Amino acid sequence: MTSRVRRLAVMLGLFIGYVVLDRVSFMHEYSPVGITPWNPSPGLALAALVIYGLRLLPVVAAAALFADIVVRDMPVPLLPMITTTLVITVCYGAAAAVLRRRLTPGEGLWRQRDVFALMAVGALTSLVVAGLCVGIFVLTGELPRSVYSAAMARYWIGDMIGVAVVTPLLLVHRRLSVPDGRAAVEVVLQVAALAAVLIMAFGTGPGETYSLFYLLFLPLIWIAARFGIEGATLGTLGTQAGLVAAFVTVVDDSAAVTGFQFRMLVMAISTLFLGAAVSQRRRVEEILRRRRDEVAQYGRLSLAGEMAAALAHELNQPLLAIIAFTRAAQRLSAKPERAAEAMDKAVRQAERAGDILRTLREFIGTGGPRTAPHRVAALVKDALAVVAADCARRGVNVDAVLDRNLPLVHVDGVQVQQVLVNLVRNAAEAMDQAGGGGVVVAARRMDGAVELEVRDSGPGLAEEMMDRLFQPFSTTKATGMGMGLSICRTIVESHGGKLWLVEGGPRGCVFRFTLPTVPPSGEEEGE
Repeated sequence: MTSRVRRLAVMLGLFIGYVVLDRVSFMHEYSPVGITPWNPSPGLALAALVIYGLRLLPVVAAAALFADIVVRDMPVPLLPMITTTLVITVCYGAAAAVLRRRLTPGEGLWRQRDVFALMAVGALTSLVVAGLCVGIFVLTGELPRSVYSAAMARYWIGDMIGVAVVTPLLLVHRRLSVPDGRAAVEVVLQVAALAAVLIMAFGTGPGETYSLFYLLFLPLIWIAARFGIEGATLGTLGTQAGLVAAFVTVVDDSAAVTGFQFRMLVMAISTLFLGAAVSQRRRVEEILRRRRDEVAQYGRLSLAGEMAAALAHELNQPLLAIIAFTRAAQRLSAKPERAAEAMDKAVRQAERAGDILRTLREFIGTGGPRTAPHRVAALVKDALAVVAADCARRGVNVDAVLDRNLPLVHVDGVQVQQVLVNLVRNAAEAMDQAGGGGVVVAARRMDGAVELEVRDSGPGLAEEMMDRLFQPFSTTKATGMGMGLSICRTIVESHGGKLWLVEGGPRGCVFRFTLPTVPPSGEEEGE
């Protein structure tokens, strides 16, 4: 369907709908001007102007004038009728212009402030229209001055109930959706509840049973609380349809009809606000859920990036060792025993690279390391063996000072060795820049933990690095990634320990970290 055909269809639909609604609601009219207590046509016009724009104003004017001529049989002379038609068109056009700025296009009425804006603008507009139109009827002699207030009240309540019932319905339900499953069963029960209350209130005719009218609040509250603003608009429409049927079959007094319509207006507005509150809460919860999903997705992407950086950083060390041992084996090819020893070391470093991949993958996937009892001396020995060649090449001496009879620690051995390797290698690189020195790795017993220390005699750290030392991508190396200390802290904290900088001055750096010990019942050493 082209835009022109769609526009013509909207214009024709508005014209026919306005006239048809005016016809079906023409009851209990206030003679001789034909004011009715239920006038849904202005509600249709306001909704169409809000949705499709003010270009439909000529259609509204033509439909209103045609309805007065055909449906109401020209209740007043032509000039007052044209004047009131212009008043209706201009006032509701102004109301639509205000609402188009206040309401978000395509968003319906899911917020309470939207419902408040619609009800406030609708009430004011219908009041102005009622005052002006009835005033015109009085000035032209169609109505006596004495009935101005009563006629104005009936005019206002008729237009306002139309705005309160029809306009929200069309703004919310631009596309109809059919409930399914359990929701459909609940809808049937709600319709039955509304019908039952209407029959209770009006089925026995006039009298005290009219006091049961307020029981209609119960099914309307049920509908609004269950289905939000969508249900509230349909519930008020169903209730109004039931009231119209009662007005036709049971209620004969026009004043009583107006009283019921005023109560219906209060009920409709209350139901709409309740439905909007429910829809607003659900919409906010949905927005928060989407935000949580987005944050979780960003977290997974960040974690993947950290994992990639960690792999690049951690695998660099065993791969360099493999290269060094392989080259040594090539140089020692004339000495088979020493070449075989070098190749064995290369194989162990390759296995170590595989262990790093496995432990990092498990750490990311399960949220923690795979721990087992380990001897601190064995962990320190294996870690220093990895960096021994690099430290010797840089002229850096590495000593281990360990307390006797240290308890077993409950850790992931590969990860803890990697922490030690990172700390010692960082110290060796720092002292290489300073022209040599020494590194001391110490371990001492603490209450429920073992504290390890890596001390160097290098140049220390610049003051601006102190606050961001453990932040990712913070480094003083020209070719560094700035991930080493961040990864070390993550590993230590995942074991329940703590890593911190004790000293960083010109006499060197001291790093310490703690590891939990094995409970007295667990004395088995891990592999």
